[in-house]
Amino acid sequence: MKGYWVVAVQDVIKPDTWEQVLSSWGNYVEKSNGVVNPISFGPPKAVYESGIEKTTAVIEFPSLDQAVYARTEDPDYYQGVIEADGTPVENKVIRDFRIIEVEDGWMKPGHGYWLVWVREFKDKESWLEKVMPAWQEYVASGACKVHHLKPPHMAVEDGRMLPFALCEFPSLQDAINARNSDEYNKDVLGAAGKPVEEMAIRDFRIIEG
Repeated sequence: MKGYWVVAVQDVIKPDTWEQVLSSWGNYVEKSNGVVNPISFGPPKAVYESGIEKTTAVIEFPSLDQAVYARTEDPDYYQGVIEADGTPVENKVIRDFRIIEVEDGWMKPGHGYWLVWVREFKDKESWLEKVMPAWQEYVASGACKVHHLKPPHMAVEDGRMLPFALCEFPSLQDAINARNSDEYNKDVLGAAGKPVEEMAIRDFRIIEG
């Protein structure tokens, strides 16, 4: 098992300052000698629901403890990267920043992945009693492989202690086709008989391995 930062940028408040942060980030990664491993960093290939076409980052660490330490205690990151200009990170960028633990080796070249940050529940009862049983049937049919579907170990900045989903498909196109399919939209999301936005606000992004 390894630790991961899964980060969905919501808004960049000061683009010029944030560019300087990203430059410092590159130096931080290089100096980590492989401890900090960005396995995906860039805009998503597709977005749905409340998804935003902004930077989506998946950063791998050798362990969950190292992922937590890097974000919460490592001065090289905190003072050397995100607050190097002396101002809080929230002054520069809004990020849904969550830390999770997943088995090693899940990211495969060419495969497609759903990354879904639940931002808010509006009708949790309908979601849990109607949508989730239909989702479990969908997964049991072999539609995708679920690597993570629960609240994170930790959430910081604009992160939420709400479910984060990481689901794998054989290709990027398969991931997009599945999200557009009747099997998902009607049979799963439609199981409660109401629009998904009335049950949950989700930042839904699709990336490629």
